[in-house]
Amino acid sequence: ASQHTLVADQIMEEATAILTKSRGLSQRVATFSNRLIGESDALAVEIKGLQQATASAEAAARRHPEPQLANEVLTVLGAAKEVVRGLGPGGDLRKLCKPRPPFMLRLLLGDKVNLVTARPDESIAMKEEYHKFRDKSALVMLVVPALLLAGMWRADALASKGVKTDTHWQHSFTPGLMTGVQCYFGWLAYFYLALAMRENVLLINGSGIRPWWIIHHYISASASLVLLGLPVYSPAVYSFCRLFLMWSCFQALVMQMQNMYQRRRMYTRIALGRNSAMDVVSGESSGTSGQLLILYPLLLLLQVSQFAIGCHVAWRTLPALLAGEGWLDTEAEGSDLRGMRGVGLVGLTFCYLACRNFQVTLRTITEKRAYRQRHLTQAHKANSKGKAQ
Repeated sequence: ASQHTLVADQIMEEATAILTKSRGLSQRVATFSNRLIGESDALAVEIKGLQQATASAEAAARRHPEPQLANEVLTVLGAAKEVVRGLGPGGDLRKLCKPRPPFMLRLLLGDKVNLVTARPDESIAMKEEYHKFRDKSALVMLVVPALLLAGMWRADALASKGVKTDTHWQHSFTPGLMTGVQCYFGWLAYFYLALAMRENVLLINGSGIRPWWIIHHYISASASLVLLGLPVYSPAVYSFCRLFLMWSCFQALVMQMQNMYQRRRMYTRIALGRNSAMDVVSGESSGTSGQLLILYPLLLLLQVSQFAIGCHVAWRTLPALLAGEGWLDTEAEGSDLRGMRGVGLVGLTFCYLACRNFQVTLRTITEKRAYRQRHLTQAHKANSKGKAQ
């Protein structure tokens, strides 16, 4: 009995020690949280004050009567703004000011969800997950449409040869192929929506993603859902699917080249301090002149082909879009108005996306040239001052 009492006392002492340690650890965590909140709020106030001071100094420099001095001041202030935006060792300082989440994140998660990471390693891991997602998705966008296209071409070949068994084409697998096309459209809706969500989170954590590419992914996800709801045996839908799947394979190849070329260059620019550590390869990014000779022509060709497909489909389905039948009442039996109108709307969406993508790509090329010319001018001025001294 005494031995059991001793064992019980030892267990109780151990349990009491664990309870004491738990309370002490909880108190340390509470102290750490309070200190973290206090320091974060203090830093946020300093960052907002720094941004206001920068804006005031820029306004004063622009009003200065000497243009040369004003340009030098604006250059220094521009470097300070770049540090605040992520080129310094602390990363993007603006995320400590509790930025408001984008609309779609607020719609899905609410206003009070905090998606900002304070630790740099977590931010970098988030960026790497984004790149892995793009890599895996590009592979799916290449393989799946290629398999579906091969099956559709085989079915068309059997139909052209007139190979029949009773009333059906011999083993064309058309029902399974069109079901696969529908599954692919559903996956595309998921892909574009997931990509937009990831980019929104990266944006509030300091990535320099252009807002247009996020909007582009929302529109693409909506177009995928429209295609998913169309009748797959519609001749207009079947014809569009072949063009779309071929274009999707080309898009996947361009994405893979983009990931390979631009990410390598992005890491180099981050190491040189020309890009933030949170910058990612999205719709467009940086590259050397030799890489741009390959990549940008492919991007432009992709956009031109997208515009051509959109115009072709929209023109062929224009009579259905302009017809009054089927908008307010049920369409006639055997009519293809629903399929033609749905494909026509997607074709118009293709044209819009291609035009906007082309505009953003040209703007990126122009900005890169201006950035390079500006740095060459600054380097030339620095060399001239050195020689004069």
